[in-house]
Amino acid sequence: RSFIVPEGVKGFASDFMRGTQVVERFELSEGLISIGNNSFDIEKECHCVFANCSLPEVVIPQSVQEIGNFAFGHSQIDMLQIPATLHSPYGRQFKDSHIRKLRLPKEWKDDVELGDYNELRLKGHRFNDERYGYLRCPSTTIETLEFY
Repeated sequence: RSFIVPEGVKGFASDFMRGTQVVERFELSEGLISIGNNSFDIEKECHCVFANCSLPEVVIPQSVQEIGNFAFGHSQIDMLQIPATLHSPYGRQFKDSHIRKLRLPKEWKDDVELGDYNELRLKGHRFNDERYGYLRCPSTTIETLEFY
C-alpha cells in the first residue's frame, strides 16, 4: 500500500518495483542520487525501476542527479513534482506514462506549456533535451500543469 525509501538509499536495481500499485504513500528520501541506474556501477544503466506502476504523489528529491531510461515508463502517476536541479539527456524516463498533475519549478513557467495532445511543449525556444528531455516523450500525457 505504501512505499517509503529510508535515509541512506542512493539508488535502485533494475525492475525493482516494476508493476506495483502504491495507493497510500510513495516517498523518496533526500539523499537519493539515482532513479534507474545502479548506484554501485553508474556506467551500467538499469531500466524500468518503477515501470508499469500506479503511483500517488511522486516528489523527486533535490538530491536526485539522474532518472534512467524507462524508470517510470508505462506508469500512472497522480502527481509528479520535478526539482529545478534535475537535468537529463534522455527523453524516455516517463515514456507512455499518464501524469494527472505535473508540478514544475516556477522559473520554468515561461518556457513550457501543454500541447494539443497533452504533451509538454517548449514555448518559443529551441528543443532543450538537457533541461526538459525527461518529460518530452510524445507518448507521455499530462492532464494539468502547475508551477511551485
